[in-house]
Amino acid sequence: MITSQKLNVAEPIKGFTEREVHSKALLNTDIDSLLKYKIQRKKFFDINKSKDEIAAVKTEMDKIKLDLSEIKQLLLQITKRVE
Repeated sequence: MITSQKLNVAEPIKGFTEREVHSKALLNTDIDSLLKYKIQRKKFFDINKSKDEIAAVKTEMDKIKLDLSEIKQLLLQITKRVE
């Protein structure tokens, strides 16, 4: 397992208080922002999932309406023959 060494930033920027020793990359240490991002992303995917589910139900309803319409037409044809 590779562990990176960290250095404190001389002039911290909000959320970026450490640097990785070898690459000198700023490390984001703002856990609150990370949690907010994860919650926001989950909500976004949940909303899209709900939209997909609603679209699927709507498609199924349209199919059922079409089937009922066909059944109605067949019943009307049968009753006209009987008269």
